[in-house]
Amino acid sequence: MASLFSGLGGASSSAPQSTSQQAGSQFGSSSLFPNAANAAKPASANSLFPPASTGQSQQQLFAQSQPSRFTTQPQQSSPFGAQTTAIQPQQGSLFSSKLGGTQQQQQSQPPQGLAFAASQSQQSQNVQGQSQQSQQQQQSQGQGQQSQSSQPAYFDSLLERGKKRQFGGDDNVNLGELPSLQLGLGDISQRVRALGSAGDTTSRAKKVDSKAHYLLAASGITPGSALRDLDGLNAQQANASSLQKHHPTYDTDIDAYVSNLQSQSMLSLIAEGLNRSARDFDAFLEANVSEESDAERQRIYEHFGIIPKGRSGPDGDSTSASPGVREGGAFGRSVRRGRGLNESDKRSGTPSSASAFGRSGLNQSVIGLGGRNGAAQTSLFADVAEKSSSVNPNGLDDRFQREKQEKFAQKIQSLNESRLQERPFPLLHEFASVEAQTGGGDQTSQLVDAYRALIEIVRENASIRSLAEPKAVRERQFTKDYLDEVPRSVQITRMKKRILEGSRRFLEQQFFQNLESIVAKNPREARVGGVPTTVNKVRAYVTLRGSRKDLGADESKLQKVEDDFGWVVVFYLLRSGHIKEAAEYVTSHSAIFRALDRNFVTYITNFYNSEDRRLRRDLQDRINAEYNQRQRIAPEIDPYRMACYKIIGRCDLHKKTLDGIERGVEDWMWIQFSLAREVNRVEENAGEFFGLDEVKTIIREIGQRYFTKSGLESNDGFGTYFFLQILGGMFEQAISFLYPFSYVSAVHFAIALDYYGLLRVSDFMTSDAELLTYSTKQLPQISFGRMLGYYTMDFRAANVEAAVDYLALICLNADLPGEAGKSQAELCHEALRELVLETREFAKLLGDVRSDGQRIKGNIERRLKLISLEGRQEYLRTVTIQAAAVADDNGRTTDAVLLYHLAEEYDNVIAIINRALSEAVSLDIGQTPLRLEPLKPRTEAQQMADAQSGSSLSLTSVDDPATLARNMMGLYNSNALYFGKIKPVNRDACGVLLRMSEIKSLVEQGRWTDALDTITTLNILPLTATATSHITAIRTAAQSVSTLPPVLTRNIGQLLLWTITCCGRQRDNLRSSAFDTPTARTMAAELAGKAKDMMVFAGAVKYQLSPAVFEVLARVGGEVETW
Repeated sequence: MASLFSGLGGASSSAPQSTSQQAGSQFGSSSLFPNAANAAKPASANSLFPPASTGQSQQQLFAQSQPSRFTTQPQQSSPFGAQTTAIQPQQGSLFSSKLGGTQQQQQSQPPQGLAFAASQSQQSQNVQGQSQQSQQQQQSQGQGQQSQSSQPAYFDSLLERGKKRQFGGDDNVNLGELPSLQLGLGDISQRVRALGSAGDTTSRAKKVDSKAHYLLAASGITPGSALRDLDGLNAQQANASSLQKHHPTYDTDIDAYVSNLQSQSMLSLIAEGLNRSARDFDAFLEANVSEESDAERQRIYEHFGIIPKGRSGPDGDSTSASPGVREGGAFGRSVRRGRGLNESDKRSGTPSSASAFGRSGLNQSVIGLGGRNGAAQTSLFADVAEKSSSVNPNGLDDRFQREKQEKFAQKIQSLNESRLQERPFPLLHEFASVEAQTGGGDQTSQLVDAYRALIEIVRENASIRSLAEPKAVRERQFTKDYLDEVPRSVQITRMKKRILEGSRRFLEQQFFQNLESIVAKNPREARVGGVPTTVNKVRAYVTLRGSRKDLGADESKLQKVEDDFGWVVVFYLLRSGHIKEAAEYVTSHSAIFRALDRNFVTYITNFYNSEDRRLRRDLQDRINAEYNQRQRIAPEIDPYRMACYKIIGRCDLHKKTLDGIERGVEDWMWIQFSLAREVNRVEENAGEFFGLDEVKTIIREIGQRYFTKSGLESNDGFGTYFFLQILGGMFEQAISFLYPFSYVSAVHFAIALDYYGLLRVSDFMTSDAELLTYSTKQLPQISFGRMLGYYTMDFRAANVEAAVDYLALICLNADLPGEAGKSQAELCHEALRELVLETREFAKLLGDVRSDGQRIKGNIERRLKLISLEGRQEYLRTVTIQAAAVADDNGRTTDAVLLYHLAEEYDNVIAIINRALSEAVSLDIGQTPLRLEPLKPRTEAQQMADAQSGSSLSLTSVDDPATLARNMMGLYNSNALYFGKIKPVNRDACGVLLRMSEIKSLVEQGRWTDALDTITTLNILPLTATATSHITAIRTAAQSVSTLPPVLTRNIGQLLLWTITCCGRQRDNLRSSAFDTPTARTMAAELAGKAKDMMVFAGAVKYQLSPAVFEVLARVGGEVETW
């Protein structure tokens, strides 16, 4: 194909010119400079300016000579009226689109580089000479008109090519195969250029022998026009055939059309049913089957110790998921999830934030999945699992751990009983005794010390027996003070003072107890003598330590008062908390002390008389000046004298240690609490303020330095840091730190703290399965409800009463203001519902109702006051009814029946029984009968006791829906109180379903007449119609079907099948009888008529039957010859 711009720069239409294009160029085109070509362009090559003369061959690219081949064609009219005699080329120019300033240069130079030259004998040389002369003339004439003809020639060439392409052109492309062009001018130019340079002319030239052109030309046949005509003919035939293919064919056979339509309808119904079944099955799998294979594999690896907790599995999979409670079921079983509590709340009328069984509002279980205990407890919280990977959480043997849990459970039970009776209960004392009895070693002693420190902070008195006594500590007494979030409010300041004073008081009492024990063990060295007063005991202790050279300083530096080291005695009196005795000792030796230090008597007297252990401002400034002066002038004086100054005057608070005095951890902590004061910051100097917050900062720094995960290699040091945190009032951090090492102790510390209101609890919905979280104000908080729920996993299967006692403690936080308290109460109720459904100990937890209507209270109902429920109705609505709804949603029919019965929702009991019985009746004859999941197995003694007392458990401990229905209907029919609460429609439906169950059993036994008689008594099918009124009876029965309950409507198809089967089988029996009597023939005819009536009735209720049932009806009807 020639280029679009091959004629640009040539002569105008009035001056004919000659161009030459030769095939076989190195680049696939005939000439490197198409504007200078001398070969004449043929008429079929789409030239804008067809040449008027023949061309001659040019010099070849590789100086090779070939005989040129020319095809002379008749003259044709060009678009501009020029008559041309063309020479047929083989291929267009490659660079024919080059324009601009190089065009004139190309025209002035002779053309070179042709792929092959068309030389043929002497005639070709003459033609070549003539072509060169004509080219020179055309170049001289065309230079002046080049700029005028270039732009119009471009669009004219497009127009000419478009017209030729409509008739086939030389592209040989069918009209129907051409794509529609929606391109710009630049895109069209590029597309046309590609077609011109890479067209199929070369390939066609390779396939077709060039001799054919000469043969056809000599015969007067133009190959180009003939080819166009042939292509046009093919395009018309293709269009005609394509139109014929789209003509629809009409079928005039109405019967065939209707039959085809019916077949298609049946196939579409079957396909739709299959698709719906597949969708339902997929939805069931997605909703009910846990496919968390990675999480299960991780749990198995962690359980058997193959990998540490929180690490990657053996296959390299990362297990960075939260190690909290899984959303799926336990290993090896699926979890059935139904409509959830949101729908059941609509039925019960009680809103709840919980959802389905074992799920909270965040799709997590409140009490955790059963089967975990021991070390698995530490992997339930994400933050605890990270800490527990390098420690051993089982510090005790399993046997000792179970014993410890049993003793704690007894204390919790006693606590709840005291709460019900509104009596004080010394919880901290009781827990400390259990810890002391079941433990051993330093860690146990430190845990006991932590309890005793809390006793001093709370001021719990074990001898108080009534809440009316003035020193009695009430439940949740410190909630308002501790939970106040204002930093410097009166409440929080009062709470900080209580913590500082309690911790210091405990450290002082602990020291004095150790002092007394040491003196008692060494009476000879101590030499108490006289009356064993506090001063004498301290003097004996100082004497004992002095004799052992254990005072920590050179005795030559210690100043004496009479025969004692006076400053040492005063210091240890202060250390043991006996300020009064210290002031009396100094006053009794005032002369000696005034000689040593004239102002000390005044200082200690004022210190003793102050309520908050603070000196007056003038005395404070004086003692600070004296202390600083002695530090600079005489630092080598008695260290105990400087220690007394530091303790009394709170001197040099930047340095909170005592030099020259041996001290342990308790001594160091006592110094911190002795120097700390909670006062108004406005009244204190900047350098004199040191309070509880600063003490917490020091403890936190110690923990980060010495008690971190990397620094604590074993279980031997956790008790110390836990004890320091309790002393510093860091209760939430202390629980979180202790949990990986001893979760049993941590849980009961949290219970004790929460009982007195000293624990900040987090919201279950926002805690994200972490034990320790922080509020928006960066205050620490513990997931108390989740921690108690997880703790019950160890024993709730064996001791469900203890689990109820623990879960009831979640409602301790129900007194929180606003939605927080309501959320904690709902969390407790959800935990109890989960406990009921998991353990299935309905009699123990929810009680029972005897056949005479007498109600027996369960463990939960006896603790209504503890779980923020006012009366029995609220309890039934909140716990029992919602648990029954969840059981019903999960398909646990017997559980739901018993729970609704205990909740006195007798109509719901019958409705659930109707659904189960309807499902059992709908099964085809020969299939495995439906069996319910029975209640939790009970011993023979329990079963006999239940049967004798008429317990509900004996009535519901069955797996047959029909038996369950008979038991409950018999119970309700015998008691008017029950009978009146059941809707008549449900009661009647239950009776009909029971008779349907009997009919099914009769059909299975082959008792056709008995089955027909029973079906007739149902008055659902038109079996009593006479020959004259059977059509009316069928219509009436068909209309009454829509008024039946759904549980009956779904079994109409089965009832029809049984009826037709019985009619056919009984008719066969009569016909095959040895005695052919008129009565037998009449009865056989009646049975055949009834069977036909049943088929007519089936057609009337066709759309209320499933397609599968209707198919079976048609098949059975054919077998019994109903048509």
